[in-house]
Amino acid sequence: MPDLQIPITPKRERTIRYAGGDYAQPRRERLQWQLQAVARWAVGVAAAAALLVGGTWLYRGDLLRVKQIQVVGAQIIDPNAAAARAAIASESLLTLDTEGAAKRVAELPGVASARVRRVWPHSAVIEITERQGWGYWQVLGIRSVIDAQGRVVDPARPPAADAPTIYEAGVSAPLETGANVDRDTVGLVDRLMHDGTFAQLRLPPARFDFERRRGLVIRTEGGPSAVFGDSHDYEFKVAAWVALMGRVRSGQLTASEIDLRFGKELVVR
Repeated sequence: MPDLQIPITPKRERTIRYAGGDYAQPRRERLQWQLQAVARWAVGVAAAAALLVGGTWLYRGDLLRVKQIQVVGAQIIDPNAAAARAAIASESLLTLDTEGAAKRVAELPGVASARVRRVWPHSAVIEITERQGWGYWQVLGIRSVIDAQGRVVDPARPPAADAPTIYEAGVSAPLETGANVDRDTVGLVDRLMHDGTFAQLRLPPARFDFERRRGLVIRTEGGPSAVFGDSHDYEFKVAAWVALMGRVRSGQLTASEIDLRFGKELVVR
């Protein structure tokens, strides 16, 4: 009896169809890919857990908390009061509300602005800009410190030794801290004091008066007063004043007061 021969067909590799075409992927390679994916997932979970534990430890621990507070720029403000008002001692630097702390410090009397910044790993700096006195505004015999914006400030860094005083009459009550005087007059006096006007006049100012009806009146030493009014037409007023003072000095004109408020219609009294 002849031998029976049965043809044996080789086992084919599994075929996986992808959008780009068909290709064979042995089961061994697929298993290896799956193991790698599981390993990557496990590493990611472990890293996330480590970050969570580490972050919680840093947040709750003392390593990154504010232990030292430095106050910069305080001359009239008590540094301890500024640090206490900031309320940042022992706070975590990771979640420190620097803007809120700066806002609280800026509410202190005498503080114009404040800034709080972190200094890693356990410090904070409070930078203070204090209110600066520009000059004085006097009513009812009481002289109050004002800043360059015409605001009554107390406390504040003192004005310069040669700072001007502006006198106002006809006021029924003294000025309170935070009150605003005539800002235009303050800026006008500052400009006159620093742009060389009195050098051109060859007359030093003796006194600055503010009148509600007429504005700024400048008294000079050895010369007529000048009713300047406000800062409108500043350059023309200065030029006219200098020209009229030249005529007064030469004897061509006699005057006790020069009114500069009406443009080309200069009034001499």
